[in-house]
Amino acid sequence: MPPEGLEQSRFPSGNAGVSDSGGSKSGNNGAGSGPPRPPATPPKPTDPELAAVAAAWPDLPPAIRAGIVAMVKAAGGGGVTGR
Repeated sequence: MPPEGLEQSRFPSGNAGVSDSGGSKSGNNGAGSGPPRPPATPPKPTDPELAAVAAAWPDLPPAIRAGIVAMVKAAGGGGVTGR
């Protein structure tokens, strides 16, 4: 009866010396290493009033910014963080 199961090939596979380092020759450890990065520039709002708020935001005093954030939170605006 011939042997059954996984048999060693008579021909070399060419995969000798596979590393356990988890990376490739380029040093890439694969996708998913580290947190995802946000887009380089956020998308521009399409609503003209929102665009005006976004454009003015850097120059607004902290108290005004806090007031706007508080109003959005009170209205149930999702995704607002208290930065």
